[in-house]
Amino acid sequence: MTAHDNRAELTKNLVAEQTVYRINLAINAIITQKAGYAVDKDVFDATFNGCMGNGEQLKNPMWFDHDWLAQKSDMFQSAYIASTRNLAALSLALHRAKIGESVYSFHYACTDAMDWKSPVVIPNAPVVYLSFLHRTDQSIMDSANAKYNWFTGRCLAAAPCTDADFVPRNDSIYVDAITPQVTKNQGAALKALEATRTPEFWIAAAHANGIYGHDSEFADYAAKQAVQLARDLAHKETPAEDFAHEAEVAVVASVLFVGFISVWIARCAYKFAPSQEN
Repeated sequence: MTAHDNRAELTKNLVAEQTVYRINLAINAIITQKAGYAVDKDVFDATFNGCMGNGEQLKNPMWFDHDWLAQKSDMFQSAYIASTRNLAALSLALHRAKIGESVYSFHYACTDAMDWKSPVVIPNAPVVYLSFLHRTDQSIMDSANAKYNWFTGRCLAAAPCTDADFVPRNDSIYVDAITPQVTKNQGAALKALEATRTPEFWIAAAHANGIYGHDSEFADYAAKQAVQLARDLAHKETPAEDFAHEAEVAVVASVLFVGFISVWIARCAYKFAPSQEN
């Protein structure tokens, strides 16, 4: 009954407190657009390195946690991580094709050690504003703990962005229970990041670099990259989460069973009750 107001209270100071970054995903260039609370270098490096690990910074809330802010943050951060990796893999594929090697590579495309000898062009690579809060309701002294760091919004740099695009949308707790709500500009930014995994995006980049005759290879590589990312960013349940999940299913099943038995008994009692008619 109070969820909407609680969320509004939680996010009321976000615009003033958070930092907004301008990110060019093609080269992963990050500059501060609007400064908020200071972000420690180690937190920044860990959070904005989309190539590091397999999404350890994600909160991965389960459906029974009802952790609204964590769900929003994961949605924005996982889109950033996926796009970063997609563009790194695409850049490496373009480089390899341009020097006459196979488009495919078993080398980890995100490594900083890669030294591409030929420049590549990626048309329509997203440039976005991304808002990040170094802490929420915890003391600023505790903000180094990653679970108190949040991605709070996103907007394409070319869009008419407003403050609402840098705060988690809080219109309906009922819609959010099904899928995280986003503003129009947030949705457009997420769609642009999502597009970096499509075969069409990869093929268009190949053509922009003068690479033809390899469309099927780029399309296949894009599909394989998407599968790998889904695997990397998927939430793996801990034993405690798995038990809690099974317990909730058991409780729901028990309630439904008791309800069914109650209805069945009531129907039987009504069916065999003596007629009151003369």
